[in-house]
Amino acid sequence: MFKLFGFVSKLSLLDKYSVIYGDRTNLLPDESAELKALAHSILKRLREKDFSCLVRALEKRGGCETPCIFFQTHERLGKRVVVEPQVVLFRIFRLPQIRSLSELKHIAACSPCHDIDGKVCINPFHYSATISSGPVDAILTSFPSVMKMESGESSGFISNLTQSSTCRLDSRTLSSQSTGSVDPFVPGKPWCSIAYWELNERIGPIFEGTSDVINVFETLPEPTGFCLAELNRRNDVSEGTKRVRAQIGYGLQLTRESDGIWIYNRSDYSLFANGPTLIYTNESSPTGKLRHNIVVHKIPPGYSLKVYDYKLSSQVCRAVDSAGVRCSHPDSVRISFKKGWGATLSSKKYCRPLVTSCPCWIEVHLSVAE
Repeated sequence: MFKLFGFVSKLSLLDKYSVIYGDRTNLLPDESAELKALAHSILKRLREKDFSCLVRALEKRGGCETPCIFFQTHERLGKRVVVEPQVVLFRIFRLPQIRSLSELKHIAACSPCHDIDGKVCINPFHYSATISSGPVDAILTSFPSVMKMESGESSGFISNLTQSSTCRLDSRTLSSQSTGSVDPFVPGKPWCSIAYWELNERIGPIFEGTSDVINVFETLPEPTGFCLAELNRRNDVSEGTKRVRAQIGYGLQLTRESDGIWIYNRSDYSLFANGPTLIYTNESSPTGKLRHNIVVHKIPPGYSLKVYDYKLSSQVCRAVDSAGVRCSHPDSVRISFKKGWGATLSSKKYCRPLVTSCPCWIEVHLSVAE
């Protein structure tokens, strides 16, 4: 009787949390049915401890840390041998459009000990989907000129409020660089400083980041990191700003990793980000002048983007030096919540041309060693 109850509870979990029911994911009926059957088989084989861990992860939607859940690969489930069980649960509970493990990335909470004795972690909130930042040979570098702002009104960072100079990175030079990863940050010092903005007003003090994993959020089940709700924010703001505040939710996770700085979107709405090692685009301003902007990347919920690449950072600085462009804080990343700005790969017609037109956004200055 106890085993029967456990089996029923596992099936009800699938019914409650699966994202392919009420399907708007364009899965064919046969594919959807097969995915559900495989998920049923995986859940049936979970130990009670692992099942409880999965339930907690699904209830909190990844908002708190849960341990790895290991499952055997190349396991025969029904008529199929499942090579990537982690992909099955990720598609069932997170993003059905993902097709293979090559599209996923382990998040910081996942154990580095993967594929132990043929077992892998199948916790769906220990993975995120990844976004390509574009081909290296398409990179253009541009940096804004120095802004003059009154003391106390600025974080000290440079926002893309003005026109900029531009120079092209030589893809041949990039390809000749070592592919090894080098941590460019100063030992013993905070590796980043984060300022929160609403439109063109900086709110509250700067957050100094020392941990390799930093949560930036409005609310979390187990809050640690930069909590925006604790800042002394004005109430006499537009309804649009209030709505975006209320929709930040779990926000994002900023991680310092072996190959660069990553953003993981843990909210229910898209993030938008740009950074000095992402690709650039040229566009004409309303006045007819050529404007050089970093392409703003859309990061949907559940996705990650490498917003700063160590291998490219030295090339960015070298390109700036060779062009004779004064670069103030080139190692800054800007991230807006829900509302995008500027030009993206999919749209160049945003009504918000500048990041300071976004209701809620953050600026991350990376303390890179010179």
